[in-house]
Amino acid sequence: MAQAVIEAHHSGKVRAAIARGADFYGPGVLGSTLGERVFAPLVKGKTAQATGSLDLPHTYTFIDDFGKAMVILGEREEALGDIWHVPNPPTMTQRQLITLAFNIAGTPPRMSSMGRLMMRIGGMFIPEARETVEMMYEFEKPFVVDHSKFERVFGNHATPHENGLRQTVKWYKKHLTN
Repeated sequence: MAQAVIEAHHSGKVRAAIARGADFYGPGVLGSTLGERVFAPLVKGKTAQATGSLDLPHTYTFIDDFGKAMVILGEREEALGDIWHVPNPPTMTQRQLITLAFNIAGTPPRMSSMGRLMMRIGGMFIPEARETVEMMYEFEKPFVVDHSKFERVFGNHATPHENGLRQTVKWYKKHLTN
């Protein structure tokens, strides 16, 4: 699909740029691998459920940063006709990131992880798990997204994880009590 969009741009049919993010997290993000299966239990002091290896580097995109990047790409001529990886804060392991979220929530870190087999089994009952099985390669090897091209051209507006997680924990606490 990306190739078709770029070809349509170059042939003059549309004016387009493509924004790519890593796995999303943030306020209102539910179905992500760093969504409700992590944050809903986390804000209750229970065990967060991660995907794949907890100890491999994994890049996450704060949802607001993706939105900002899309606005920048839509407003700037030099963005058109190209594919851009949006800014992300420095990559951490899932264990580091989830531990930071627990610390922000003020509860002791508790997490478990589901591998490929458990995701297949879970996929029989949980649509998000079924969809994640084909993306398990992201959680079985380091998954580091390089946004240096975007940064060189447009700057880096990535929200530090501590700030993004603070907003996310706050949203989940409010969301779960309403």
